[in-house]
Amino acid sequence: MTCSRLIAVAAALIIPAAAMAETIEGEVDYTGKPPTPGKLHREADPFCAKKTMTDPAVLVKNGKLENVWVHVSKGAKEAAKPPATSVSMDQKDCMYEPRMTIAVVGQKIEAKNGDPVLHNVHTYLGSTTLFNKGMPNDKAAPIEYVAKEEGMMKWKCDVHPWMRGNIGVSKSGLQAITKGDGAFKIDNVPPGKYTVESWHEKYGTKTQEVTVEAGKPAKINFKYDGTEKGGA
Repeated sequence: MTCSRLIAVAAALIIPAAAMAETIEGEVDYTGKPPTPGKLHREADPFCAKKTMTDPAVLVKNGKLENVWVHVSKGAKEAAKPPATSVSMDQKDCMYEPRMTIAVVGQKIEAKNGDPVLHNVHTYLGSTTLFNKGMPNDKAAPIEYVAKEEGMMKWKCDVHPWMRGNIGVSKSGLQAITKGDGAFKIDNVPPGKYTVESWHEKYGTKTQEVTVEAGKPAKINFKYDGTEKGGA
């Protein structure tokens, strides 16, 4: 068989497999009365007190809930290759930025301090401390950590108790975060049956079963009404 023939046969095998990958997409609705964000009391630190801020734990716009981690919790057959890029969790104006982001098992995570004041970076997976280190000011070197397990990595500052951040860590990489429109889209999902979980820092988790078929995006929606508990 000629070299060109071999390439053609290989392409015929590879292209259909790639084309079979689909998406899981939808929205996260908030059906209750949206809470009014309360003022964060940051007066104890003169630097932090310079800027007035409200609590960003619950962000609702037009009935859609922001900062929900939506991920495949069961059914994924393969682990994802960790991206070469790092995930950054910064500290600016005495807040963690971003409030919510995602990483893949094996991916590097960097904590940075953009403020001229002391922050204590205390991270958890469940009730287990992953690391707990002080960063004196914006001259401090970044803290580097490689994500080792799936789950929600919670970030707190023991100096400023209002500071919170979250990184959803997935082994499969089949995950997304809702933005202001409440929408999510998980790409490159092979056909199959999956359990998909949503997680919100205040309202906790919900799960749905979904079947992904070749040539047909799977659609699911999650709903919270504000009475749920169990996130942070």
